[in-house]
Amino acid sequence: MLFNSLTFLAFFIPLLVVLRLLPVHGIARNAWILGASFLFYASWSPPFILLLLATAAVDYGVAIKMGSLPTRAARKPWLILSLVFSLGSLAFFKYTGMALSTAGGLAHWLGSPWKPPALDIVLPLGISFYTFETISYGIDVYRGELQPKRNFFQYLSFLMFFPKLIAGPIVRASELLHQIPKPRLIEEEKFGEGLTLIGHGFIKKTLFADNFAPFVEQVFARPLEHNRFMCLVAVYGYSMQVYFDFSAYSDIARGCAKIVGYELPLNFNQPYKAVSMSEFWRRWHMTLSRWLRDYLYIPLGGNHGSKFATYRNLFLTMLLGGLWHGANWTFVAWGALHGIFLLTERAYFELRGKKQKRRSDMGFGERLVRALIVFHLITFTRIFFRAPDFGIALDVIHGIVAPKTRELVPSFALFAIPAATIAYVALSQFKERILALRPRGASVLIYAVAGVVLLAFGASQAEFIYFQF
Repeated sequence: MLFNSLTFLAFFIPLLVVLRLLPVHGIARNAWILGASFLFYASWSPPFILLLLATAAVDYGVAIKMGSLPTRAARKPWLILSLVFSLGSLAFFKYTGMALSTAGGLAHWLGSPWKPPALDIVLPLGISFYTFETISYGIDVYRGELQPKRNFFQYLSFLMFFPKLIAGPIVRASELLHQIPKPRLIEEEKFGEGLTLIGHGFIKKTLFADNFAPFVEQVFARPLEHNRFMCLVAVYGYSMQVYFDFSAYSDIARGCAKIVGYELPLNFNQPYKAVSMSEFWRRWHMTLSRWLRDYLYIPLGGNHGSKFATYRNLFLTMLLGGLWHGANWTFVAWGALHGIFLLTERAYFELRGKKQKRRSDMGFGERLVRALIVFHLITFTRIFFRAPDFGIALDVIHGIVAPKTRELVPSFALFAIPAATIAYVALSQFKERILALRPRGASVLIYAVAGVVLLAFGASQAEFIYFQF
């Protein structure tokens, strides 16, 4: 059930109608939303509901137990139990194939005849996202920063909330659990804001991301058949595609949540305006960035200790962040590149004995130059993020740096990047203007725009990129 499909509208509209008819107080509305979340997930992978329920039950029970213990030392074995179950499930379903393939390649390199068994392991949808949510919940309870939720129904409502279940944002219990017991009100203002976000997401997904996809796929499938210009357009095009695609999902998720009375955290804040690599990660997939900082980087030691330790912690965090994205060494390379860029940036300013300037202290020209440098570094890393293997990634790089005979350039390639750049800036301003309108006016406008976009461009119903993670 894709957000950008008529099937989802057929699911969401009846959900709202019934929700409006149910009593505001009591558990009826929350129970209805939880039931809808079950249906939403079951439309993708019914058997894996059992895994999701088992994960919820284990972490709920462990949190209750940790909440009854007075010290961290007493709580630690229970936290380890929770982590082993959650990370073990994720490792089995997501990384078994990668581990076997790597072992097989190593055996072949050593001259061994051993071949790994062929296993057909299906990745449960959303497991990377809800695993991080359960881990953060357990760690927060272990640290004493959060009281365990004793109402299992409310905890399950937090974990299974359908807008963010499949591809985020990665929501912490402290951000959502306290909202669940409150009366579910469908307010006109929130309805208008939510509809605006949904319409904005539909436009980014169907009008931009899905129209970049075929060209990018064509070039990355056979990069050596394309000249330098075409490879460049595909790489830059993918940078725009992945932004429009993923931020579209986050917009729609936040919009749906607003309409039914919940607030989800912002996940993107104009990331391609970033003037440094560190600022980029404060603007891109913000909920993941904060998760990696609070539950990986800081526990590793963060900024404490020697400079080498700080650089090591930063690099390991990005390396594991890359691995979280996918069971492929190309994602590890992508994470490693981000780690190298971040620690190089940090080392540069430390060696010069200066702090990084704030955006407000920079002129327009300096901001523009820095933003272009960051964008190009990010775009280079996208080659490894998009390529299915290192061979294709190196072929794309070879296609960019190696001269070739001139080819006829398709009209798409001539206008793709300028059009996407203009759209990126315009859409950012467009959303702010729409949000400033009266809710009723915003609702009517976005209804019209979203309806036209869906009818004109929604037939392909292309999946969101981050569904694969």
